[in-house]
Amino acid sequence: MFMQLGARGVSVIFASGDSGPGNTCTRNTDNQTYFEPTYPAGCPWVTSVGGTTGVNPERAVSFSSGGFSIYHNQPAYQQSAVLAYLDSINTTYSPFFNRSGRAIPDVAAQASNFAVYDKGFLTSLSGTSAAAPVVAGIVALLNAARRTQGKPPLGFLNPWLYNNSHAFTDITTGSGVGCYGMPAVGRIARWNATAGWDPVTGLGTPKFEKLLEAAAPGIPNA
Repeated sequence: MFMQLGARGVSVIFASGDSGPGNTCTRNTDNQTYFEPTYPAGCPWVTSVGGTTGVNPERAVSFSSGGFSIYHNQPAYQQSAVLAYLDSINTTYSPFFNRSGRAIPDVAAQASNFAVYDKGFLTSLSGTSAAAPVVAGIVALLNAARRTQGKPPLGFLNPWLYNNSHAFTDITTGSGVGCYGMPAVGRIARWNATAGWDPVTGLGTPKFEKLLEAAAPGIPNA
């Protein structure tokens, strides 16, 4: 159904989750230690959004979830980006994830210290569930620009995103942290943000002007 929505011009966007590599990090088939990819973010037909915090430098926020699906194979649109990451890391975590699985997140956005009104009261919250609507709002603006040119909406985003990785700020500091207390991973596990795609911040955070130029060339950012 997500695939069908994308084909009909609907961009389906989900938060990657707020547990780093995982929470309990226990595989339910045999009770062995294993990182926990999230769903529906791990579906290859949706766009998954991780989280960042801070400025100068913007860095991965510690709760940002990511990893590799145990249900879906790695789609062609992300293979080169993900392979570059896998080739750059050591093999310490190899027993705990499926390196050929759909990798998440795809992109990221600010995910901490959002001011919101809840039942009339101003409060602060954090989470990738705040980052995902930020990306959705950007996509809505891109679609609005495309409409002025008589173009269809972007629909399923991921192949387009990976083909325009230059339109994202690469996040290279911080890490997603989880699997607390698990001896097999040293009682804590981390996915680190690195140059290029990584399983904490994906391709990075959007550069609106570059995305606008890619989506609707010639439309000014006004």
